[in-house]
Amino acid sequence: MVKRQRHAIRCFLVCLLGMFPFALQADEPPLFWPTPNPAFFEGATWEDIVQPAASGTTESALFGCVRNGGSRFHEAIDLKPIGRDRHNEATDAIYAVMPGRVAYINPHAGNSSYGRYIVLEHQDADVAVYTLYAHLSAIEPGLREGSLVTGAQRIGTMGRSAAGYTIPRQQAHLHFEIGLRKSTNFDAWYKKARYSGKNHHGDYSGLNLIGADPVDFWETVRAGKLKTFREYFFNLPTAFTLRVGTKTVPEYINRYPQLLTKPIPSSGVTGWDIDYTWYGLPKRWTPLGAEAFPYGAKEGDIALLDFNPEAFESQCRDTLEFSNSNPEGTVKLGKNLKNDLKQIFGF
Repeated sequence: MVKRQRHAIRCFLVCLLGMFPFALQADEPPLFWPTPNPAFFEGATWEDIVQPAASGTTESALFGCVRNGGSRFHEAIDLKPIGRDRHNEATDAIYAVMPGRVAYINPHAGNSSYGRYIVLEHQDADVAVYTLYAHLSAIEPGLREGSLVTGAQRIGTMGRSAAGYTIPRQQAHLHFEIGLRKSTNFDAWYKKARYSGKNHHGDYSGLNLIGADPVDFWETVRAGKLKTFREYFFNLPTAFTLRVGTKTVPEYINRYPQLLTKPIPSSGVTGWDIDYTWYGLPKRWTPLGAEAFPYGAKEGDIALLDFNPEAFESQCRDTLEFSNSNPEGTVKLGKNLKNDLKQIFGF
């Protein structure tokens, strides 16, 4: 009886803590933790919060070049469960971290390496970020694409669903992403790129999403330093800056105008200076007038204005390529970055 009472009390406290919002600015929606695990609120280290991959290292559950000996990129954090049933399957509820709209649901585990997953878009935030919740064992009944959700609303159940590989029972987790979407016409680019498989997910394929580092994001939240998403993105370290010659205002900027450093000239643009993170998130955009190209510029001309060699100690993301793996040597655009530019600008 005592053990049962203690368990009931802990469950109540876990749910209470999990539902406690992080307050941002008055005009920003509150943030909620996506699982019932109270460890983050208690100031725990990430070792107590995340579920390592097969290597068993905490780093393998974090964001960055953390898989396959540093050669493979992981665009999320993997959060471990605190509840299991008698078959040792994870039972944790998964919650929306902010109010938003259900942009996409993949109910078919076999159609994605994400397994069953949900993408929410958060239109009430100053920058309409997406959040993604993957490897679910179940999607909450009644949840539909287009549904509006509240912060802390249950949207699914943690699991280990995936296509093409098996996640062991003991490694069940929530794969959580937060970031920006590249394009609203992803399928056209996908077909043009001649990928072998079918795009089952429209604009919400992982190839069309650019995640920010969730560890850095949540640490910023926990420290009380997150005021707006615009400020957060602007304050991310700039790894390199591109100058792109084009008269196009990409749909990406129409969707995320808060990423502009200044208004678009009334006479139109001749190009853009774009600041990127090391992993390729185009976070700060400066529209350029004719004075930036005194000798003219061809549509699609791209120049590397600046880069920070120290940001590229790990090079698994293929944003910039360095000759002889030397960041001080010749630099050219990597394959992933070229694809991103094609998706965003339609080059």
